[in-house]
Amino acid sequence: MALPDPKESFSGGKKPPAAFFIWPILFIIVFILLIYKFNNNGKVENWDQAKFEKQVADGNVRSAELSPQGENIYDVEGKFTLATEKALAKKREDGSLETEKNQTKKTEKSGKEVATGRYRTRIVWSQDISNLMQKNIDEVTIQKRDNWWSLILTMLPVILIIVVIYVLFSRQIKMAGRGAMQFGKSRARMIMPEELHTTFDDVAGADEAKEEIQEIVEFLKDPLKFQMLGGKIPKGALLTGAPGTGKTLLAKAVACEAEVPFFSISGSDFVEMFVGVGASRVRDMFEQARRHAPCLIFIDEIDAVGRSRFSGMGGGHDEREQTLNAMLVEMDGLEAANAGVIVLAATNRPDVLDPALLRPGRFDRQVVLDLPDIRGRKKIIEIHISKIKIDKSVNVDTLARSTPGFSGADLANMCNEAALLAARYDREAATQEDLEEARDKVRWGRERKSRRITPREKKLTAYHEAGHALATMHCKFSTPLHKITIIPRGHALGMTMMMPDEDVYTQSRKELMDEMVVLLAGRVAEEMVFDDMNSGASNDIQRATKIARMMVCTFGMNDKIGPVHYGDRHEHIHVRVDAEPADTYSQETAREIDVEVKKLVNDALQRCKDILTTNRDQLEKLSLTLLERETLTAEEAYTLLGMEPRKQEEIDLSDVVPSVPADTPVPEEPITPEDVQEETEEKSE
Repeated sequence: MALPDPKESFSGGKKPPAAFFIWPILFIIVFILLIYKFNNNGKVENWDQAKFEKQVADGNVRSAELSPQGENIYDVEGKFTLATEKALAKKREDGSLETEKNQTKKTEKSGKEVATGRYRTRIVWSQDISNLMQKNIDEVTIQKRDNWWSLILTMLPVILIIVVIYVLFSRQIKMAGRGAMQFGKSRARMIMPEELHTTFDDVAGADEAKEEIQEIVEFLKDPLKFQMLGGKIPKGALLTGAPGTGKTLLAKAVACEAEVPFFSISGSDFVEMFVGVGASRVRDMFEQARRHAPCLIFIDEIDAVGRSRFSGMGGGHDEREQTLNAMLVEMDGLEAANAGVIVLAATNRPDVLDPALLRPGRFDRQVVLDLPDIRGRKKIIEIHISKIKIDKSVNVDTLARSTPGFSGADLANMCNEAALLAARYDREAATQEDLEEARDKVRWGRERKSRRITPREKKLTAYHEAGHALATMHCKFSTPLHKITIIPRGHALGMTMMMPDEDVYTQSRKELMDEMVVLLAGRVAEEMVFDDMNSGASNDIQRATKIARMMVCTFGMNDKIGPVHYGDRHEHIHVRVDAEPADTYSQETAREIDVEVKKLVNDALQRCKDILTTNRDQLEKLSLTLLERETLTAEEAYTLLGMEPRKQEEIDLSDVVPSVPADTPVPEEPITPEDVQEETEEKSE
């Protein structure tokens, strides 16, 4: 059987590492040395000096090799034969001696034993021994005092072991800290301008952030423009926002637009278990940046090293505090000379940063990157779908409206998933169906059609989702319906999806009440049809209760409680935050809050029962169709029930603008600040 090629055993056809060949060679060398050391042509006998002199006198010693070990002291090694050479020669002529090396033999005639072998002894040199050896030994060799070859052979195994240990430990140290000698060096990776290809055009949905950070780009391009006016550019800018909103992408765009070197590092790269290492890395990073000024330093996840030193919980962290102190001094200290060095940092936890890090002179600005609105989402989707093949039927406006709360990273993932789905189904381009399926997969998870569901659970899910959908269609202020499905996705057995016409930042009392009605409709539909309650509505009940409690305690939407804020009695209090005590209200007030919350939920429950009881036939028709088709769009549901799709209600300004008395004179021309100033001067005169 042919042996496999070693190169084929490594993934990707890569060449095997050098250790693949070095280790077998080392083992072979050690094995050969051991054989050479312990196999010296047979067993070696250890003699004392008296036996050696007797054997020499008897003529049994054939050779002697003397190695000096001290003054008049020699180590002797050689061969011996327990018979005289004459006797051996005679027996060989007779053919009575079997000549095999290093064995004990017997002659057939005389029975006399003849033995050969090697010996080793140590002697004290004298003239008598010298005369005896010259007379009875044919071959005498005296080695030099410094036997370097013997010393090398003796020390070679030890040297090999030391080399192997050094190689192993040095490799581990280099992998962990890039070498012991570079332990305090900065880990920042410098990216030259020609390697950056991200511009402001690639950052969509953050127009305000780009405008605010544009000054940094202009300063890096032309610092003299600001210096002539006496202006000082901010030394640092802190990019804050939810994960995936494009903080790192914006920092790369700044460096690319300014055409300056870009130092990138993470906050966790500074902190080590040894105190002082992080501070050394900070100093080294700023030293490198000053040599390449003007340049940009980007510190990602700065909260790993810039956390507040005044937390007061769990004690301090010496290494992190030393690193933070070094960063504070480098950014704005007595010896800081960071002309042309601008620091950008990113975090999604600005509330835990040290106040000294956020003061003017260090991070002068906080650039907030919010989740994109509907227009920003449209621009982001257009950027990402331009990188994939899409069908002409794709409606970007619909995708933008149906993805509220998506970050830029989520939208990029959605477009990539759509391309993968299109490739899976052998389509030439991604369709609207692929993009919507990718959107649902990113938000809720992949469809789980393989999950085995009993017919009763499937029917229960159909009525549950039909109840949600029917309540949405009959509630005037609820979020418009988008799609209904009873195909399991993620942990849910079914889903009723809503899609607002525009991004919503505030909600009225009527909208919140209708939202509670929609949430409770699934439980009501189950109870009406099956005359029983199930555990599937637990999340709906939790969300409805939360809305009711916020209406009472936070939004001030209850007439009996009034517009008073009542915080959570079990909220966690951070040491740095000047929070109110946990018990901010009495037991009597807590009881009143519980009563009002329960009343709001019960009112929504009663409204829900009235809607579903009145439209029981529509509930049955919608549920049976869902059991048959499993998924319905909003248009299909409205057509099935013979209803007109609910249009977006126009805002009635009379509800939000204070009414003006009829006798109030209306100026023909708008009043300007100059008119007000003239009128004030006339009254004063």
